[in-house]
Amino acid sequence: VSFAVGVVLAGCGSDDTSSSSSGTANQTACEKDTRKDVYIAGLAKQGGAISVKLVDSTPSPPQKLMNALNIQVTDAGGKPIEKATITVTPWMPDHAHGSARVPAVTEKGGGAYTIDGIYYPMAGLWQLTLSITAPGAAAPQDVVFNFCLEG
Repeated sequence: VSFAVGVVLAGCGSDDTSSSSSGTANQTACEKDTRKDVYIAGLAKQGGAISVKLVDSTPSPPQKLMNALNIQVTDAGGKPIEKATITVTPWMPDHAHGSARVPAVTEKGGGAYTIDGIYYPMAGLWQLTLSITAPGAAAPQDVVFNFCLEG
């Protein structure tokens, strides 16, 4: 089994630098990736009637290996959403795989939540999908952040 895992992970290598077509200085793959969100504390995204603001992250910005985020979840009117059910899914779209670890979400009150154990095993573009079900809602709303991790 460990051999198979090693073979799969070896196939997920990433080339972080390359020359530009004009022959100018090298850029990292993340610098060139136009799909990424540029991480800054306070970055907010909308998913349906739910908004998520990234209060801060550890490390900051997110990096390869273990990460944690503090978020603020609000409704369309800006009111904090408490007692939401939040599922967090890290996914690497270019390699069609996720992470071997399941992040843990802890409610802090007032619409604030901490997400611990976000594990990015390799450099590259990662989609972090937060599926949030507010109390009384029929279905979750997805909010997606795209982080490109150097490596």
